[in-house]
Amino acid sequence: MKRPRPLSSKSSAQRTLPKAPVNVTAIEAKRQEKAERLKKAAKPAVKAKATKSQQPARGRKASKPGKVTAFTRLTPEAKRFVGATKRRKVTVAIVVAAFGLLGSLILATMFTPLLAVQNLEVTGTSLLNRAAVIKALKPQIGTPLPMVSEKTISDELSAFTLVESFAVVSLPPHTLRVAISERQPICIVTVGGLDYLYDPAGVRISAAKATDNYPRIAIVGDPKGSPEFSAAIDVLLALPANLLSQVASVDAKTKDDVSMQLRGYAGQR
Repeated sequence: MKRPRPLSSKSSAQRTLPKAPVNVTAIEAKRQEKAERLKKAAKPAVKAKATKSQQPARGRKASKPGKVTAFTRLTPEAKRFVGATKRRKVTVAIVVAAFGLLGSLILATMFTPLLAVQNLEVTGTSLLNRAAVIKALKPQIGTPLPMVSEKTISDELSAFTLVESFAVVSLPPHTLRVAISERQPICIVTVGGLDYLYDPAGVRISAAKATDNYPRIAIVGDPKGSPEFSAAIDVLLALPANLLSQVASVDAKTKDDVSMQLRGYAGQR
């Protein structure tokens, strides 16, 4: 009869010691604890990232309340110097901007049709034909008033010998006035058997009438460029106005040999 085999200690222990029950609650607690640790570890990274995005722009540092900055460490004299420098910069910027605006306005008025000539006015004409003068000035239509040139107007009026001088007056927004001073007669000169009125420069103004009471200058030829005419004019211009109207004739041979005859029956010379 066979004897039964004895059981090993391991087998007997497995049979004699029961297994410990699995604690589900402890495992869940450990899992939650691990999740909390991961969450806490992730929070500083997010905060650091947000802090980096909220940083001020490069070159500017936001000073916290109560924080000591470089400006607060300056002495009162240095602070006044810094403040004066800033005010000087602001003043220079304002002056430059004002000059720039003024320059823009000048350019706008000079090169735009805002102040272009549309109307022409001519004054001071009694011997001249006013319509003819306006026609000669027609090229000025459309020119901005600040760009009107007196040299150009002088060239346009050069054909009118009776114009002694003129003045240009701008009347914004679109009117140009030309005030003309006509030549005034001072004497009568006989040329080619006909009597003409002449001004002191020797420019013929018009034919003399019987009612014209101007001194008659006795010369031969054209008065312009004549030394006798110039000598007689110098004497007439030196006379008082009340005496000039009483002179009937002037005979000037040289600058130092000039004789005058007064009006009236006496015919004083």
